[in-house]
Amino acid sequence: MANPRLRDALVLAGALALFFWATLPPDKVAFNDECEPAGGPAAFSAFIYRSSFWEAQLDAAVAERNDLLTQPARRARAAAELEREMHENPSLEEKMMRLSRDQERIDDRYEREQHEAALQSARLKRIAALMRCEGIIAERIR
Repeated sequence: MANPRLRDALVLAGALALFFWATLPPDKVAFNDECEPAGGPAAFSAFIYRSSFWEAQLDAAVAERNDLLTQPARRARAAAELEREMHENPSLEEKMMRLSRDQERIDDRYEREQHEAALQSARLKRIAALMRCEGIIAERIR
């Protein structure tokens, strides 16, 4: 008789532990464009942990915004490093690859520019939304 009770207690404890683990404040952005918790676990976490949830979300929003702001610089550094390496070690294979890339650049330049513009627009919209939510979250924490 003690064995089923123990089993039931362990199952209940495991379920509660899983529930609280699932609702812990996430370390990534878990709010929508209206700066409200996105999805069930985030809403439960915001309800249960209130200030710590929003503090974690503010930290996550700042981290994502900073990452988005530094993306173009990282991409430019990587491209410059690749170009520098290509010029320092010009083997035949590398020359052929560079010529191939140059041709690709000419062939789909318009499509690539449109794609880059769309990515840039989405990135800037996300940065603006994060900055707006940062202000709202800071007000909630106070």
